[in-house]
Amino acid sequence: MPASSRTFPLIDVWGKPEERGRQIGSALNERIARTLSIYKTYFDRPEGEILAAAAQFRDVIAAFDPRACAEMDGIADGADVDPLWIVALNARSELLSALSASECTVVQYTGTPFVGQNWDWSEKLEELVVLIRSEDERGKRFLTMTEPGMLAKVGLNDAGFGVCLNFLPTPKPTRGVPSHILLRSLLDAGSWADVEETLERAGVGRSLNLLVAGRDGRAINIEYEGDAARRMEPGGTATTHTNHYVTCKAPVDAELLENSAARLERIRALTAPGTPADLARLKTVLSDNAHPEHAILAPYRDSDGFLGRKGTICTIAMDLAERRMHIRRGNDPAGPFVEIAVTQKETAFSM
Repeated sequence: MPASSRTFPLIDVWGKPEERGRQIGSALNERIARTLSIYKTYFDRPEGEILAAAAQFRDVIAAFDPRACAEMDGIADGADVDPLWIVALNARSELLSALSASECTVVQYTGTPFVGQNWDWSEKLEELVVLIRSEDERGKRFLTMTEPGMLAKVGLNDAGFGVCLNFLPTPKPTRGVPSHILLRSLLDAGSWADVEETLERAGVGRSLNLLVAGRDGRAINIEYEGDAARRMEPGGTATTHTNHYVTCKAPVDAELLENSAARLERIRALTAPGTPADLARLKTVLSDNAHPEHAILAPYRDSDGFLGRKGTICTIAMDLAERRMHIRRGNDPAGPFVEIAVTQKETAFSM
C-alpha cells in the first residue's frame, strides 16, 4: 500500500455495501487497527462502556440506513475486528461531543459549485488518512477523505453534491444518527429532494455544523446542538463556518471560542463582497496563515489534553460541476494540490 508523500492513499471499491466494506477493511486493516488504538485512548472510558454505547448507536443506524450497517459489517469482517468497534469509530464525534476542540474551517461560494474546507485535528491521524472512491451496485459513485474505518467525512458524489463539516462541542446528549453516518448517507443523494428526505429522517441528536452543497450553487448549512437543529441563511458571497455556534449562545470553552472566532472573522474578510469567488480563490483563502496564533491553515502545535499536537491535516477544494476534488496533505501553504475525479477509475497513487 504505497502512500505518496504529497497526498493520501486512494482505494477504489465497488459492489454491494458489505462487499465494498470488506474491500475497505481488507485494504486498510493495519490503518484501522492503528486508528482504533488512537481513539480508544481519546474515548478515555472502559471498553465495555464504549461498546455498550456503540450497540445503541448501531440500533439507531440500522433504523436510519441499513446499508450503512452492512458496509460497517463488511469493514469489520475485512479488518477482522469486532463490528461494534467500527460503529464506535463512526460515532466518534458523538462519543467525544463534550470535547472542546477546533476541527475545521468551511467555505462555500454562494451560487457557485465551489466548496471546501481545512480539516484540523490530531497530527497522529495525518499518516493514517485515506481517500475512498466507491461505486455501488446501482452505479452511484462518490469520493471521500476519511479516517480508516469511517464510512465518510468530506466528499462529493457523481450527482454533483458535496458535504463538509465542523465539529461543535455540546454538553447535551448526542444519541442520534452519528455525524459520519449522516455524511455517508448524503453522499448517496441524487437530488435536493433526496438531501431533504435524508436530513428529515436523520433528525437531531448530534453536535455538528453540516454543509451540503450542490453543483447548482445552492447549499444547506445546519448547526446541530444535541436536541436542536438550526439552519443558516447563505452568505452574500460565501457561506463560512468554524467551530462555535453562530445561531445561538451555546457555551463554548473560552480558548476554543477565541480560536474559532478569529478564524471566522478572517475567513469572512477573505470572502467579503467584491473578492473573487472561484476555485483558485478558494484554495488561496484556505491556505491563509496570516494570524500568528489562530491561522486558517494551522501549523501543528501542542494542545492541552490528550490530542497532542494539533493542526491542519489537509485542505480540500471541490468543483462540484466537474465532480473533482483538489486535496493537499498537511499544512504547508506552498504544498501542491492533487486533483481527483469522482468518475475516474484509477490513479497513479491508488493502493
